[in-house]
Amino acid sequence: MATLLPQIKEKFENIINESNEKFKDANYDESIFLLEEAWDLIPSPKGLYSEESYHLVKDIIDTCFIKNDFKKAKEWADKIFLTGFDRIDSGGKEFISGKVAFELGDLETAKEFFRIANDKSEGRCFGSPKNAKYLKFFKS
Repeated sequence: MATLLPQIKEKFENIINESNEKFKDANYDESIFLLEEAWDLIPSPKGLYSEESYHLVKDIIDTCFIKNDFKKAKEWADKIFLTGFDRIDSGGKEFISGKVAFELGDLETAKEFFRIANDKSEGRCFGSPKNAKYLKFFKS
């Protein structure tokens, strides 16, 4: 796993901290804007910077869900596969992509992503009560 150069890491962390403050103040648009700025700081290929890239994209998608901005969530769900090359593949990326597809009404794609996520995670991806609607859909 690669590590950010110290000058980039410091700027990256400052932007993330600022984004977190905006998020706490419910200023979700500004929070996402700052996370996108932090994304641009990560060198390519971004997936080599596993922790930074994966969590950043996941945070953007999670914030998009709060805003019900599933179009933007889809943009970032497509990028999640460019992140976290060293992460253990337990279906998290597919589960996130399935949730986005579901919310956009692309049920065939959602079901396929959920199938892959379910197989990789041995069902654990549906474990949280907040994922009950996705499990219900997947089981139907």
